[in-house]
Amino acid sequence: MSQNEHVATAFHEVDMFLWFTEHGLSPYWAIGNLCINAYDGYGEVFADMGDGDWRIRLNYNAETGIAPRESDPIGSERAYEFKVHADGPGEQKADFVFSPRWDDQKKPDGEQMRRPWCGGEGVQIHVQGSNLTYDEYLYVLQRSLQELSTHAGTDFNRRYFNSPRPESNIVTTELYVRLVREMSMKLVRSSGIFMKIMHLLADQEGTEWVYKGDNTDIVGKRHAFDLSPKASRELVSDHRLGKRAKCYHLKYVREEETSDDPLSSPKFGVAFHKSLNGIGSKTRSVKWSDRNDLLRELEETLINMLRWAGVPVTPDLTTFVEDDHFSVEYSKRCIGLFSDPTPEIEADQEVQMLRVLSRLSPSADALLRTVATDGGQRYDELAEDTGYSISQIYRAIDEVSELVVNENGLVKMFSEKVRQEIQVIAESVEDRVMSAADRVAQLCNVETRSAADGALQQWMNKYAVEFEGLDDGRGRLRFDTILSELKSLSDPHLATVLREGFDAWTSAGRDALDFEKFEYKAKAVRCGSDAGMVRQHLR
Repeated sequence: MSQNEHVATAFHEVDMFLWFTEHGLSPYWAIGNLCINAYDGYGEVFADMGDGDWRIRLNYNAETGIAPRESDPIGSERAYEFKVHADGPGEQKADFVFSPRWDDQKKPDGEQMRRPWCGGEGVQIHVQGSNLTYDEYLYVLQRSLQELSTHAGTDFNRRYFNSPRPESNIVTTELYVRLVREMSMKLVRSSGIFMKIMHLLADQEGTEWVYKGDNTDIVGKRHAFDLSPKASRELVSDHRLGKRAKCYHLKYVREEETSDDPLSSPKFGVAFHKSLNGIGSKTRSVKWSDRNDLLRELEETLINMLRWAGVPVTPDLTTFVEDDHFSVEYSKRCIGLFSDPTPEIEADQEVQMLRVLSRLSPSADALLRTVATDGGQRYDELAEDTGYSISQIYRAIDEVSELVVNENGLVKMFSEKVRQEIQVIAESVEDRVMSAADRVAQLCNVETRSAADGALQQWMNKYAVEFEGLDDGRGRLRFDTILSELKSLSDPHLATVLREGFDAWTSAGRDALDFEKFEYKAKAVRCGSDAGMVRQHLR
């Protein structure tokens, strides 16, 4: 699979603060004139934006925490905020709140306001909505203002609100796909990728995560996994954002999954939230100028988690379900494809379970397999189904007493989780042995799935590369291999290795300049320096 032969994701929710300073406060005064003078405080129009009718409303909030300056033409103690609400077909929504901004802004009581701002006079627009791309929000903003002004018989300058400042802040963005129910279970079941990731992170010092599951109404109604930036790096080493992965149904779950009702199938989404991107008051938003990197990391996380769960990621209607906003088509975004970070944990658990089974007596082995498959049986039923005597069944229960319980003569597994794990092994021991063997081989640098991984992951595996220090602004490449400054030596040539890495990095949709700015540190570089700047070797 090449780097972008995967299904395209769709936007769900967005929350961001866009800053505009090119025209100072002129756009703010223009909106105020439109709302207060043209519409007397409230306006409502309907317009076709090319995909159907949109309802557009304009109003204002007089109870703000912003005190006007003496020079401002505002006849009240508070500067107004103006609001545009746009509702389109298919639950497309966009809310825009326009606030004036200038230096040394104060509250009505004279206290200094503390809020992020780039400086100078301008307008902040708080944008919230769903089922629109970043560019579509800007389009809906422009069209809404033009439609409102046209219906009022006035003009609104088309140059306003065209170019958000690069320092504008994105605080939430979610991308999603919609899965058939059977495929979604590979994410949320007890042996699914969510649980495997939790086990992986349990042994990693400094990681932080939260896993919340809701199985009311249906198994997998809502399972969400919050990952801190460090936890995200444990999954993909150059990821740097806190995010939430969640698989979820509607609040009121459909009883059955039907082909004519997309909402009967669950969504799987990965969302960036500022509140997850840091600790306490040190959480960080994403700059508008870095929005493409944000989308790449979100889509990369989503697609790789599907791969690790065993869900096919190429566009296929037997895996994915189309809705009003999600189309089962190829993505135009280049991403990296990475090896499953959880195999070591899974291999350890499976090998241990197989070892337990291999040491059981034949009667105990038969008892476990029968109870795991049927959910629970009485002594006489077990004796009949397994062919062993009642006394042998009693001895077998003693042998596996940590796994089964006796409730008034009914023998069943200690927990549903144990039952499912034993059942999986009992049904396909040979497959599980091969799976464990493949993963152990991977730990020994025998790459059994290299064809499925992306070029960047293969390059990292080949030269034992780890990314470090991505959050401090000076990323580093650490090589756990011996390299050479000279091509004539047998060790890998440093410049060639770095050029291969540069090609792999850019093929995975990453910024070429970021790679050029990296430092490198190798285990050793024969006839050269063990550390240096990457760009010196890319000339």
